[in-house]
Amino acid sequence: MDRSDFRLRSLLLQVDRDLTDAERQKLCFLIGCNDVPRRYLDVIAKDNSASMTNIWETLFDRRKITVNNVNYLIERLDKIQRLDLAELLRNYCPLPFSLSTEPSTETKNQTEQRTNISDLFSRTDP
Repeated sequence: MDRSDFRLRSLLLQVDRDLTDAERQKLCFLIGCNDVPRRYLDVIAKDNSASMTNIWETLFDRRKITVNNVNYLIERLDKIQRLDLAELLRNYCPLPFSLSTEPSTETKNQTEQRTNISDLFSRTDP
């Protein structure tokens, strides 16, 4: 496990700890059965103190979240009004990703310029 993967998994444990029981259930509802098997979602519904680790692991396996893109989770945390946790994950993510599904109107020159600028910065862990 590389350092960024470890850091993201640590943040997900923090998110799990900081969610209330009601928020955990809302988050599982928003994640839904298409992305995580129902049996994992049902565990949270039946036992509020259950860990979300199986859910996080499934989201990793299905590439819904990766070390470079956690927008899937950020969007759902925003919907349940946990803006603090969403911001925590936004601060983790090394590059800005658009949550929009509309195609970008950015020109090729703008894309190259943004890429060159982002190459100047590398994320360092404290």
